[in-house]
Amino acid sequence: MAVTIDLGGKVALITGAGRGIGRETAQLIAAAGGRVAIVDLVEDSAKAAASEIAKSGGQAIGVSADVTKPADAARMVDEALRAFGRLDILVNNAARWTVKPFKDLTPQDYDTDIGIALLGTLHSTRAAVDALVKQGSGRIINVASDAGRVGEPFLTVYSAAKAGVIGFTKALAKELGRYNITVNAVAPGTTRTPGAQEFIEGVGEEKMVKAYPLRRLGEPRDIAGAILFFASDLAGYVTGQILSVSGGYSTAG
Repeated sequence: MAVTIDLGGKVALITGAGRGIGRETAQLIAAAGGRVAIVDLVEDSAKAAASEIAKSGGQAIGVSADVTKPADAARMVDEALRAFGRLDILVNNAARWTVKPFKDLTPQDYDTDIGIALLGTLHSTRAAVDALVKQGSGRIINVASDAGRVGEPFLTVYSAAKAGVIGFTKALAKELGRYNITVNAVAPGTTRTPGAQEFIEGVGEEKMVKAYPLRRLGEPRDIAGAILFFASDLAGYVTGQILSVSGGYSTAG
């Protein structure tokens, strides 16, 4: 008997989904039958991604929101609930990283990286959690980073923010398990996305891949597949876990 992932009847909200990992995740969840609220700071990107899914026969809406603002986070959840009547899956993917030596970073750099990657995850989750608790089920999937597990030079504040996401994931899983809500995180290594391209070019891809046992960088589809697993019934008894999807770059427990 074939095993398939069926998200028919499920609704997912994905932040930072106008491009890269978020967009690929939205497409994969839609292909599995889920309905998707695509959230991005750039409205045109969100709506273009939603339109792409609709053209393929799926159901999606595009929502513009700034996850660093609690009011925006609340509004995006409200829009998803109005459009689809429920919420089952929250994917906290929005992030920003500043690539500089720590001695050159400014307090504004701190605020930006932590504000989006960590506080944005907190605001989005807080906005969604009441609906999931009331429903008595749900999946929260945070996109962390292997930088938060092992540290990454020139990404010090981003590493700190993602370490915070990892700690939050583990703690929240213990709080929400009683409501049949799982909380897990995917920790990518360097992934070939528009946002990472400058970093990849700066370091040099040929040099970077030597640190990866699989001898390649990640693709958005690699990360989206792990998110889809956590969103599915296959992961129903998995919570509080951090899954590195990084070609073996990190083997942290």
